[in-house]
Formats: sequence, C-alpha cells, structure tokens
Amino acid sequence: MSTHANTGTATRRVFVHALLSLLGTAAAGTARAAAQTRRDFTVVARNYSFTVIGSDAPEIRVMQNDLVQVTFSTEDIPHSFAIEEAPYRIMRRAESGKPVTFSFRADEPGRFRFYCSLTADARCREMSGTLVVSPNR
Repeated sequence: MSTHANTGTATRRVFVHALLSLLGTAAAGTARAAAQTRRDFTVVARNYSFTVIGSDAPEIRVMQNDLVQVTFSTEDIPHSFAIEEAPYRIMRRAESGKPVTFSFRADEPGRFRFYCSLTADARCREMSGTLVVSPNR
C-alpha cells in the first residue's frame, strides 16, 4: 500500500473519531437539557415569616440542574430574599406591592438557608426558609 493511501485512511479515521466525539457531546448536552426543568415558585414575606405558595413549609424543593424562577413579594414592610452560601449568593429586595422575579440554575445539591437580610427591624433576621436541591440520580 502506498504512503498516500495510508495517509488518506488515517485522515478518515481521525475525521470519523472527531465526528463521533462531537455527536456524543451533542447527545450528552441534549440529555442534560432534557433533564433540566423550569420550576416556578412564589415566595411571600409577611409578619416576619416566609410562605412558599403550595408548600406546607418555607421550603423550595428542586432537583439539581433545574432552572428555578422565584417571584418574591412582601405584604407589609420591605423584606429581602437572601442566600449567602456559594454557589448561589442571591440577594433580592421587595417592597409591598412591588414583587421581584429572578431565576437561577440549581446546579449544586444541598440545603441552603434563605433569609431576610434587611436590618430595619431585628425580627427580619429571624425570617428564614430552605432551598433544598436534590442530586440527580
């Protein structure tokens, strides 16, 4: 066999390998995208506590990689929704009648405390809830 024929065969092998690798990466990305779900939550602050609409407790429960959208409102004085723990580091403030909406990817499993970080009233710091991110299996 000539050197030219060997070079052509090697080039085809490299091309086929690269194509298969690319297709595998695209398929993995599609599988991850399919596993991601958008989850919407309404969190209301009032009387120095949080309520997560549709939940018996002040908890937001999601799966790892879910896209989480929170509509946060307050029914009395200004309050905030804050998570200081990495990787989330969220801080949003709402005033009565002026809800805020924000989104984040729940990419780290675990339990993360959310609370009111405002200092106008000492009782604000006592307000808390939990973001629970369950790992994908």
